[in-house]
Amino acid sequence: MSLKLLQKIKLPLFLSAILILPLFFGSYVPIEIKSICYGLSLSIKGILEFVLPFIIFSFVFYCLSNLQKGAIFFVFLLIACVFISNFTALMIGYSSGYIGLNLLHFTATPLSTSPQLIPAWNFHLTKLVSNDVALLWGFSIGIFFSIWPNKKAKAIAIYLNKSANRFLKKIFIPLLPLFILGFVFKLEHEHLLQTALRLYGPILILIIMTQWLYLGVWYFIAGNFSFKQFFFYIKNVLPASLTGFSTISSAAAMPVLLLSTEKNLGNPEQARILIPAIINIHTIGSAIGIPILSLATLLTFGLPMPSPSVFIIFALYTALAKYAVAAVPGGVIIVVAPLLEAHLGFSSDMIGLITAVYLIVDPFGTTANVTANGVFPIMFTKLHNRLTQSNRKLSDIGSLESHGGAQT
Repeated sequence: MSLKLLQKIKLPLFLSAILILPLFFGSYVPIEIKSICYGLSLSIKGILEFVLPFIIFSFVFYCLSNLQKGAIFFVFLLIACVFISNFTALMIGYSSGYIGLNLLHFTATPLSTSPQLIPAWNFHLTKLVSNDVALLWGFSIGIFFSIWPNKKAKAIAIYLNKSANRFLKKIFIPLLPLFILGFVFKLEHEHLLQTALRLYGPILILIIMTQWLYLGVWYFIAGNFSFKQFFFYIKNVLPASLTGFSTISSAAAMPVLLLSTEKNLGNPEQARILIPAIINIHTIGSAIGIPILSLATLLTFGLPMPSPSVFIIFALYTALAKYAVAAVPGGVIIVVAPLLEAHLGFSSDMIGLITAVYLIVDPFGTTANVTANGVFPIMFTKLHNRLTQSNRKLSDIGSLESHGGAQT
C-alpha cells in the first residue's frame, strides 16, 4: 500500500477502529476509564456546540455575500429542494414499511432498561445564540450584502471565514478520535446496539437496507453512473458518517462533513454554505426510519396501517415540520410526535414506544442523515448551475430580441 493511499484512508481506518474495538472489547475496560472518556467527549461537544453558531454564521455570510444578485434565487431553490427531498424519503419509508412489515409478519416485544454510563464530570457552556438564529442572520446579512456590496463587510466576512476554518482544521479535527471514543463507550456500556439488534432486529435491518439502497441510488446518480466516482464520493464522506454514528449528532459531524463535501464538490465556498444550511433540516435517515417505525408501532397495538392518501397528508406536514427540528438526539421524533397523534391516531402509549425505539436506532438514522447531506450538495449544485445557465440563456435571448426590436 502506497504512502499516498495510506494518507487518504488513514482517518476512515482510524475512526473505524475506534468505533469497532470498544464495542467488542469495551467490557474489559474499567468503567472509570469509560466515564472519563465520555466526560471528555461531552466537553469537546459542549465547546463545539458553543462555537457552532459562529461557524454557521461565518460560512453562510461569507458565501452568500459573494453570490451577488443570485442569492435570493439560491435560497428559495434550496428550501424547495430540501422539502421535496424530505417528502420523497418519507414516502419511500412508507412504501418500504408497508411491503416489508407485511412480509416479516412483524410482532414486537417489550423494551428493557440498561445501565447508564455517567460522565466523570459535567461541562456546560450556555449558547449565546442558537444555530437557527445564526443561520437566519447569516442568510439575511449575506443576501443584503450580495445585493448591496460593501468592502468592509466583505473584509469582515473573509476574516470570519478564515477564523472558522482555522478552528475546524487546527483544533477540532485533531481531537476527533478522542471526541468519538467516549460516545462509543456509552453505546457499548448501555447495550444500545445489542438491544436494537435483539428486540427490533428485523425492523432495524429493514430501515438500514432502505436507507442505504436509497442513498446508494443518489450517490450513483451524483457520480454520473460511474462506479469510480461513486466510490470516490463514499470514501470521502465515510469519516463524517462514522462521526455521526458515534455521536448521534449531525451537528457534531458537521466539521468533518464540511471537509468531505469540499473534496466531493470541488467547491469549498458552495460546501460551506450548503452544509450548515441543511445539517438539521435535511434528515433523510429519519425521514425513512420514522414511517417504518410508525407502521410497526401501529401493528404492535393491533391497528391497521394507514392508506397512502392518509400518509401523504402526514408526510406533507412532517416535511414542513423538519424546518423546526431541534439539533439534539431524538429531536425529530419530538417534533413529529404531535403529527403522529393528529394524523395517524397514535395514543400516548404508542408515542412512548416509538420514542424509545427511535432513540435506540437513532445512531443508524443519524449516519444516514450525515451521508445524505454529503450527496445533497452535489445534486443541488448541478441543478442550480443548470437552472442558472438556462436563466442566463433566456435573458440573453430576451435582450437580443428587445435590441433587435428597437433597431427595427
